[in-house]
Amino acid sequence: MLDVLYVSPEQFRASPQVGTPCRMSWGELAAYLSRPSIGEAKDEAGAWSPALYTGNVRRKSALVSIGALVVDIDESGDVDTAADLVSRYSAIVHETFSSTNDAPRCRIVLELAEPIDAATYEATHRVVRSHLGAAGMIADEGAKDASRVSYAPVRRPGAGYRFRVVGGAPLDARAVLAAQPPPPPRAVARPVAPDHRDAYVRGALRRAAEAVGSAAEGIRHHTLSKEAFGLARLGLVQYEVEAALLPAFVAAAGERRENEGRRTIRDAVRARQGS
Repeated sequence: MLDVLYVSPEQFRASPQVGTPCRMSWGELAAYLSRPSIGEAKDEAGAWSPALYTGNVRRKSALVSIGALVVDIDESGDVDTAADLVSRYSAIVHETFSSTNDAPRCRIVLELAEPIDAATYEATHRVVRSHLGAAGMIADEGAKDASRVSYAPVRRPGAGYRFRVVGGAPLDARAVLAAQPPPPPRAVARPVAPDHRDAYVRGALRRAAEAVGSAAEGIRHHTLSKEAFGLARLGLVQYEVEAALLPAFVAAAGERRENEGRRTIRDAVRARQGS
């Protein structure tokens, strides 16, 4: 059974929007969406959300769980094409109010394997939009909010209504997210070493970096501080010392200690400048 919040036209215009909760089967939801009202405005029949809300208040902070994923297709939204694309899943696909023969638009309602929270919904919605977009169906990004309501179907007098139910498996949102590749590692910006023409300074920079990179764990921090202080004695400023020593320190100690290394270099250079 699916938790659905119905928001009448009067409730929709109120603030906050307090709707009427109901429980219905997937088949009952399909039947409800299969019968459009006839009217001249898309909000004439109210709106609905496939979710459970605390106090029946339609806002994200009150959302407890949501049991279906709703995607609006605003470009190339042919009902049959959309239904074929999601044929592996349990879905309802229907025309929306502004759909025409020349510019078809539709709504895809995907049954979820289990109710999910708002964060999981929106992450899954992003993946679904990406897959649909790759197939040429451009989804409305503005409809990604988990607490968004969808207008109940309304069609203008004389307009047809295209509607399909697809009998696949419910969409497992957690499995969808688990199958996504991990994000690429964040690139760590490295300072660029200056071009020192003085052979002595270049040698000092090289020796200091080697000392930091080869220092044992227990003395690495001390070595970094000592070498930074020594380079500052040559008149090098903080960014020049960082450029020489920080990459060696991070390579040996790990990226999680980069800020620690940066602070150590800063303190050593300032100590030398103040002495």
